Amino acid sequence: MKRKIFNERFLLAFVSGVLLSLSFPPLKTGFFATIGFVPLLFLIDRLENYKQLFRYSYIAFFFFNLFTLYWVGGWSKEADPFLMVGCVLLILVHPILFFLPMWFYMFIKKNYGGKLHLFIFSFAFALFEYFRSTTELAFPWLTIGNTQTYFLEKIQFIEFTGIYGLSFLILTVNVIFYLALKEIFREKNFLSKSALRYFIVGVLIYILPDVYGVYVLKSSDEDSFKEMKVGLIQPDINPWLKWEGTLAEQLELYMGMTKDLIRREPDVELVVYPETAITYYFLLSPYRYHFNWFKSQIDSLNVAILTGFPDARFYDDPSQAPPSSHIIKDTGQRYDAYNAMGLFLPGSDKIQKYAKMILVPFGERLPYADVFHFLIEPLQWGVGISNWAKGKDTTVFEMKRRNGEIVKFSGGVCYESIYPSLIREFVKRGAQFLVVITNDSWYGNTSGPYQHFQYSILRAVENRRSIVRCANGGISGFIDPYGRVQRKTRFHEKTQMADVIRLNDEKTFYTKYGDIIVHISGFAVVLAFLFTMFKKFKTKRGFTK
Repeated sequence: MKRKIFNERFLLAFVSGVLLSLSFPPLKTGFFATIGFVPLLFLIDRLENYKQLFRYSYIAFFFFNLFTLYWVGGWSKEADPFLMVGCVLLILVHPILFFLPMWFYMFIKKNYGGKLHLFIFSFAFALFEYFRSTTELAFPWLTIGNTQTYFLEKIQFIEFTGIYGLSFLILTVNVIFYLALKEIFREKNFLSKSALRYFIVGVLIYILPDVYGVYVLKSSDEDSFKEMKVGLIQPDINPWLKWEGTLAEQLELYMGMTKDLIRREPDVELVVYPETAITYYFLLSPYRYHFNWFKSQIDSLNVAILTGFPDARFYDDPSQAPPSSHIIKDTGQRYDAYNAMGLFLPGSDKIQKYAKMILVPFGERLPYADVFHFLIEPLQWGVGISNWAKGKDTTVFEMKRRNGEIVKFSGGVCYESIYPSLIREFVKRGAQFLVVITNDSWYGNTSGPYQHFQYSILRAVENRRSIVRCANGGISGFIDPYGRVQRKTRFHEKTQMADVIRLNDEKTFYTKYGDIIVHISGFAVVLAFLFTMFKKFKTKRGFTK
């Protein structure tokens, strides 16, 4: 009997994990997200205590993480062992965090009764998703709203709510479908009227955003935007070997591809290179000759170039340097290294720079490195790119077009594109379009690069901004303010391309006011907790019958 119960509970947890993983890109089956939590909700009805809840929620979210994030390890012959170990630890540890909203759901269910726990589930989980993106250990890759990127009509409303509003909608549909199935099991009748009502309501909630989306997409061509042609370079260099090439070789490769692009597309005004396209600190004096050559080519072509490169800040007074900073062994001088991008303009000596602010935990920076700085050295990547310092400012680049107009834009580096609040800040400060530079080639032709590309669609819609996405080995492309992919490259393709993008000055409701759904969720969760504690207090004191 116990064996049967265990198998049934395990099966429910496993099915939830599989359904949730099947809803994520590159699969175009995001509708599975609307039932992904249903088996888990039925499972919780069968559990007696929080120990059992922890066990089975861990099983569900372990398989969810395993099937969706397997790619993090790289798993190629060149891959650094640290990356593989990090992947295993991520898949083992990350599912533990998902216990928090499930615990709250069960806490309300056990101590308040009624249906408050069902009402509060969507709020609690959406709030959890937000907080999962707020610390140096943050990893918000598995936000439930990320499952809907292939359904353009459905996601248009996130210009008001942001991604967490989309998550909230999907979670609510899960609860309603759970209630529908519960009615079927209770009445033992597939044609139950109450179940049918729940099912119809769930379907209507899920498809209702499509009505607005169809209207928005149909009328989008009537919107008047200024336009600009932008190019991008996808060199498809082996990410494990590119750090070994000389600076001259790197600059000649990119400039050669840029010249080919300009010959075909002479009206291109900005060319984008990927993350750490240049692997040297080429703004420092030892590389002055190469920098001058690079700048002379930009002036000759009369085109602006935005490229990723490592940047450095040296501290004359070592006492002013943070504990996590690097030390030059010969001189004892301290410096910070940044995963940066810079805008180089023709006919101008001014260099506009942005340093990546949100770094991949462990992969790019040890979380809370200034506290645990003694662990930095043992956890260095073999390719020498870990321990980047955190940038401090959301830079808005400015460039003067050939027609004399000033254009403003911002760029996020790789992992930053999955943080809606950061991208929103760029737009709020005046960015008319967005650039994402990345190097997803570490992970090979797996789900990772495709998921990462799709998430940029959400940032475009939230802020109604065109996105130029440039990756070392793919996937690169152009996304319009409505999330439509104008052009994109294939993975592991060496190419250069250009397209016309739209410039937008208008700010969406989400850009102006942020994650209001998160504030509402926080209020609802606190209120539910207080109601439950008050009821527990009354019960304990014998105030209830």
